[in-house]
Amino acid sequence: MHTRDMSSREDAHRLIDAVPDDRVDAVIEWLRHIAEENGTHPRRKFRTVGVFDGDPDLGARAKDIARTELSTRDSKTA
Repeated sequence: MHTRDMSSREDAHRLIDAVPDDRVDAVIEWLRHIAEENGTHPRRKFRTVGVFDGDPDLGARAKDIARTELSTRDSKTA
């Protein structure tokens, strides 16, 4: 049977059957991820750990800090 005579799903099954045994787990994990994107499972969210120890309003003051630092560098190089 030629692949042009197969449906996409049949071709996918044929390709899965051709995956070497040592790679099957990786393929299954990838397929689960793809299948869950359209399912009811929420997508994974990026997680962070609170390792930053700075002022709580640092984000609000970022432009002021950058402006001060850049003007200090400019005066040092002049």
